[in-house]
Amino acid sequence: MLDILVFSPHPDDAELGCGGAIAKATKEGLSVGLIDLTAGEMGSRGDKETRLKEAEKAKDILGLEFRENMHFPDSFLEVNKDTILPVAAKIREYRPRIILVPYWMDRHPDHVATSNIVQRAWHYAKLRKIDLGYPAYQVPIVVFYELNYQFDKPSFILDVSDVFDIKIRALMAFESQFKRFSENLSELPLIKRWQYYGYLISAKYGEAFLLRGVPKIKSWSSFLENMI
Repeated sequence: MLDILVFSPHPDDAELGCGGAIAKATKEGLSVGLIDLTAGEMGSRGDKETRLKEAEKAKDILGLEFRENMHFPDSFLEVNKDTILPVAAKIREYRPRIILVPYWMDRHPDHVATSNIVQRAWHYAKLRKIDLGYPAYQVPIVVFYELNYQFDKPSFILDVSDVFDIKIRALMAFESQFKRFSENLSELPLIKRWQYYGYLISAKYGEAFLLRGVPKIKSWSSFLENMI
């Protein structure tokens, strides 16, 4: 059983949206795996082979247990049986306690499609009558991370100040995408957002997350343990 399974539309999206959360989890000894749905071959910069190599470098920096690529077509990612069921099989194979997936609202069609594919796959993974080569399994918690669009109201903000350098190093492993920002971090997309979220929780940097549904709190003591 895996602690956290992260799904990303393209190599580097997970680093942008939840790289700090990943680094914090692995630093705390949790097992984290990452699955990119496409290789990002249609991006303006870099090519398929380059981005896959960069993804492996970022994997080592983040301390991931594994990083896989589904090799679905970049920019033509569709929500259908051919994408949903293979993702559902991955969920059954790794049996994560938590899934991290992009927010379902975004200007990039692949980001939206990834969110919808994984949400549908989460449902089908628990249906025993669907044969996917692994026993049926229901992931207890699904958490959404931001890419282009921000949440109207995050469920929580994670303090990633202590691992922010790891997040940035993982991003910079994607030289084809971010090398131009290496000497001037202030121009890096989303940097002000991470600083703003940090400000909201009296920290230097933060990442925001959304829970779809109402979290279960068993007692005041458990609530205080998680909130303070």
